[in-house]
Amino acid sequence: MRSYPNMNDKYDIEDLKNLNAEDWQIECLKKNPNYVYWGNFEDYMCKDSGGWDSRVNADTITEGLWSLDELNEVVNFYFEVTRESEPCEHCDQSGYNPETKKIKDSWYSFDNSEWVYIGNKRYNSQAWQYCLTEIEIEALVKAGRLTDLIKINCSFNKEENKWYGWIDGVRQEIEKPEYPTPDKVNEWAKHGFGHDAINQSICVEARAKHLGVYGYCEYCDGKGYNYITDKARLGLQLWFLHPRKGCSKGVYIKDIKQEELSKVIEYLKEAAQRNADRFSRL
Repeated sequence: MRSYPNMNDKYDIEDLKNLNAEDWQIECLKKNPNYVYWGNFEDYMCKDSGGWDSRVNADTITEGLWSLDELNEVVNFYFEVTRESEPCEHCDQSGYNPETKKIKDSWYSFDNSEWVYIGNKRYNSQAWQYCLTEIEIEALVKAGRLTDLIKINCSFNKEENKWYGWIDGVRQEIEKPEYPTPDKVNEWAKHGFGHDAINQSICVEARAKHLGVYGYCEYCDGKGYNYITDKARLGLQLWFLHPRKGCSKGVYIKDIKQEELSKVIEYLKEAAQRNADRFSRL
């Protein structure tokens, strides 16, 4: 967890419960910047070339809080509350029961004899992402997807049993839109971007529920992983910049103890002041 939980969001509440974190750890999330979706194993932070710009994973603040100087400037950070886990081997990290996982896996097909080219795009005619039925299409439209085909940004409110759409920048109740036909959707999917992972999850759920087999893995309760520690830990992701080399690197500190927090905060304040001082003559 990298953002302070929204106590009106059922998913945040569930995540918070599963983490089994202490209050002081969760409070640290209030100090984070708005954007926290980067890190040592994400995007361009994945480097491990052995040079200065390679990521560093430190167990403690002694290893990770480097001295700040003109060669090592911290330009961004975020706290993270996490709990050690391992992938669920029973569901191959999918979180689904065997029947639902089989449906998910068949979304793609890797039988080389079935590859077909349309322009520069290659697709497999046996993959059921190109063979959707009215059942999956209804689920997609209700979830606010396929806007390219229905020409309106809309979604279905299940609790109110009403359709809402954005018209001239205003969200308002609308009539049920006309669903695109399966032929139209399946042809659309073969060109351009097509379906993404969100569409896939919606379609898998819709088809599995229609077949009466939808469910989560009994060993991980749908998470795709299992915790291997009793409690959460507080980590810190730092972004170091080396002005002279013109490169940067991520340094992740795995475990910060409560008694170390004041030292970490002072360190981040020093980094912030150094950044401000560089622009102070403007």
